[in-house]
Amino acid sequence: MDETPEELAQMREEAEGIDVYRYQRRRRAIYAVLLGSALAGAVWLGLEMMDKRRNPCERVRNHLCRQDPKSLACSTYEGIVKESESDPSEAMRRNIRHQCERKIERLAEEGETVR
Repeated sequence: MDETPEELAQMREEAEGIDVYRYQRRRRAIYAVLLGSALAGAVWLGLEMMDKRRNPCERVRNHLCRQDPKSLACSTYEGIVKESESDPSEAMRRNIRHQCERKIERLAEEGETVR
């Protein structure tokens, strides 16, 4: 206790200027950002999984039938959708769905959006 009263007053002023909750607030802000990004990622993943679960042949059929319900392409894809769901061979169903995915990609390159 060799401090003078002036030094003690200066130390008290410095101590009053210290924010003891600064790191706690910063940590909470970081956690809030991490939680928000994790929730956004979870929502994106859920939407992506729902979109991938849909049968691509059904998506192409819906797109073509929306344009012209009486067209040959619409009626053709009716049969393709049935084959992509009920063919006895898993490899064949996978092949048919892959071809429908390629059709979606080609339509996207042409500027059409398949929902």
